Amino acid sequence: MRAKLYREHKYVSFALSELERLIAKTDFTNDAAIEHVKDEWQTIKEMLKGHAHHEEQNIHALLEKKGSTVHHEAHDDHAYQEEVLENLQYRLSAVKTSTDRIEAGYQFYLAYRKFVGDNLLHLHEEETKLLPELQKLCTDDELRAIEYPTYNLMTVEEMVEMVQVLFPQMNFSDKSAFLIDIKLAQPKKFQQLLDKATQFLSTEEIERFLNAQKSLLEMTCVEK
Repeated sequence: MRAKLYREHKYVSFALSELERLIAKTDFTNDAAIEHVKDEWQTIKEMLKGHAHHEEQNIHALLEKKGSTVHHEAHDDHAYQEEVLENLQYRLSAVKTSTDRIEAGYQFYLAYRKFVGDNLLHLHEEETKLLPELQKLCTDDELRAIEYPTYNLMTVEEMVEMVQVLFPQMNFSDKSAFLIDIKLAQPKKFQQLLDKATQFLSTEEIERFLNAQKSLLEMTCVEK
């Protein structure tokens, strides 16, 4: 199986959907409820900005280096996203001072819901257009190396926190791929991370992962 990027999109999609559900149920006449939405919105906004920056600096830069232009639409989407995020921030900040909070809150909800829909299309474009291009132009080592600088900087504790956030929205194949990438990038940190596996994998998943690693090691020994 080829190395695959964008697995974290499953979490991005989940997080945006969860906020959409929260906003849908929010009583915008209640100050505390509005502040709760603001806190959750700030977290989402920072996550999206960081995610877009990572893709621009690492994935799009790699495609540029390979002479591809397939990422140009995604690049434009990121630029437009900045404008939309600022517009959404303005709408949310204006709710409290509106003469009709309920209507202002509803208009914010509609704008955010449209943003979520647009973002789903953006994620789809990246996974159905950019990913195949990356797999065509790059080796698996090149694709995996995109995340290596991040893993080099992260502590084991930060890795645990990361997978605790991401893994609940992923299947076993995704989880294994993440762990294998960490193993290739930082073998020592990986072993320490694996020692804490009960914090982010089920007993069945731990056994399955270890058996798969054992089988892979045995196959490698036979080939040698």
